[in-house]
Amino acid sequence: MLFSVTSAERKISFRVEHQCPQCGAPATLGEDTLFFVCGFCRVRSCISQKGFFRYMFSLSKDAPRECEVVYLPYWRFKGVRYACHLTGVEHRFMDISALALKGHPVHIPFSLGLRSQALPLKLAANDTRGKFVRPLEFKATIMASDKRTSAAQKSREPVFKEDIGETFSLIYSPFYIRNNRLVDGILNKATRAMVPGDLDITSLSLCRPEKETVFIPGICPSCGWDLDGHLDSLVVVCKNCHTLWRARGSRLAKIKYGCARPEHPDHVMVPFWKIKAEMAPLAMASYADLVRMGNLPKVVQPEWEDQALFFWAPAFKIRPRTFLGLNTRLAIVQPDPPLEKKIHGNVHLPVTLPSSEAVQSIKITLASLVRPLKNFLPGLADLRIRPTSITLVFLPFEPRHHDYFHRELNFTINKNILALSGNL
Repeated sequence: MLFSVTSAERKISFRVEHQCPQCGAPATLGEDTLFFVCGFCRVRSCISQKGFFRYMFSLSKDAPRECEVVYLPYWRFKGVRYACHLTGVEHRFMDISALALKGHPVHIPFSLGLRSQALPLKLAANDTRGKFVRPLEFKATIMASDKRTSAAQKSREPVFKEDIGETFSLIYSPFYIRNNRLVDGILNKATRAMVPGDLDITSLSLCRPEKETVFIPGICPSCGWDLDGHLDSLVVVCKNCHTLWRARGSRLAKIKYGCARPEHPDHVMVPFWKIKAEMAPLAMASYADLVRMGNLPKVVQPEWEDQALFFWAPAFKIRPRTFLGLNTRLAIVQPDPPLEKKIHGNVHLPVTLPSSEAVQSIKITLASLVRPLKNFLPGLADLRIRPTSITLVFLPFEPRHHDYFHRELNFTINKNILALSGNL
């Protein structure tokens, strides 16, 4: 099967209530769903979002009708944070929500806790009764959250850090005031803290959520054929004209890609981003430069001085250790298989990591490769990367009992690790 549109592996994910743009039928989808087929009219749709998703919880049906509802904003962040120290690269998974109000008032819950996983969300609607409070910008909110959680680790501050594969969204939660207490509009129960007498929660800076979620018909712009895709795939495919597409704004944009020919119909096609980039102030333009800076156990060949250097990154989310292993292995090997613009009948793994994140991972890859690290790390922190070429490349992996294996790379990807990567 090519790019399955059926249910993916069970994931820990938000549930979001949608409506089919064609027939209006309700559909509860995962937060990472980007392509779906309506169970009623069978129409295929790609979900596109400008900036970030804006969600809201529904107000309790038992809330007094005369109450003035205020929707307070929370930023939610999920991704892998790579911290580069002089001793090496460390990583940790993060999934946090934080109140997006200046000063983080103590009488308002700082986090949503597990509520987002337990209760369904819906897209924030402009015509919702109540007032929406304008959120503090994402960066300021997360920085404040970091200070709360890492105050005891100041001595371990990294030289630089990168968030790879991150997703962030804004979630509005309903509250109202009753008897001078802040009331949770979902549970219809007062919070523990008293509201200060001089605070008028309804006087906070307000906004109205904009409708920036777009449903794009899942039809190939080139030939009109039905597109195919995995639920959480950033890229959809037309099997008729062998083109790949990604939602951008309110339209579908064509993706530059190449496929290495599989030797067997059972081989699984695994997606990678192949990137050529200019870097400043670091002078690394050829494969010979990488060999020298990485102190690789190789004798530099004259032809390597003119061999273009490409960086590779998995085009799918996977645990950090495997991600870094693939990045560094591919950078050292520099595979160059013949590529063709043809989608074979083999199973293709979905593309879940955007090319922008792959470009961002180049600094982490270099921090894992260059030696001695202490000589290069300060320069890597200020490294400016400008991609000059980005191609999506599918490489064939041989399926074995517990893993997928690539002979040329001599590298395996564990199937269980891959199955669980949807939670990243």
